Amino acid sequence: MNLSDEQMKFFKIEFDLSVEGLAQLSLDDLRGLREKCFDIEVEEATDADNEGRDISIKGEIAADLVDVVHKYIKSLKRIAV
Repeated sequence: MNLSDEQMKFFKIEFDLSVEGLAQLSLDDLRGLREKCFDIEVEEATDADNEGRDISIKGEIAADLVDVVHKYIKSLKRIAV
């Protein structure tokens, strides 16, 4: 999974995951991670909407990671076939 330093920092802060930890996650764990990122995105977007402001950087990174993790899962499934 190609991640920026900012995205890796997010995983470390939010989930205490390192590059090595991410590489060892099962498909089910990756799906769970994606769902948690989605939950953070929704929470941040809801807060921003309620407060009349733009979504936070944390929310933007979480939203990006929903897509990144999804694409990574798809690539793993193709390799397994």
